[in-house]
Amino acid sequence: MIIDFTRNPALLTESWLNNFGEWNKFMLRYIYGKDTKDVYTINEEEQEIKFKIKGTVADIKAYANAIISEKEYLENYSQFGKDHPMTNKRRTVLKQAVQKFEMTTGITWPFEDEG
Repeated sequence: MIIDFTRNPALLTESWLNNFGEWNKFMLRYIYGKDTKDVYTINEEEQEIKFKIKGTVADIKAYANAIISEKEYLENYSQFGKDHPMTNKRRTVLKQAVQKFEMTTGITWPFEDEG
């Protein structure tokens, strides 16, 4: 998989955005390992991860912050529940990271939280 943030966001197709969402699900599973089923249901077979991310330093940094914030929010949601203060704190951090990602890249983040 190649994520190319150098492409003009206005030229991105629905297919690319769908693939981007699926890629992020796969990345979250890779981060979580076998515990993913407890936090997030993903029906992908085990495989070695091979990927390349292209873009400016700001694009890649914004993506990394958003995906890690998504992971941390899901962990808190799973461990403490939706309305716990730690989950709310992580939700706020996630929203800020997603806003920064969307402003930096012009690409809509593929997930929405329940809050």
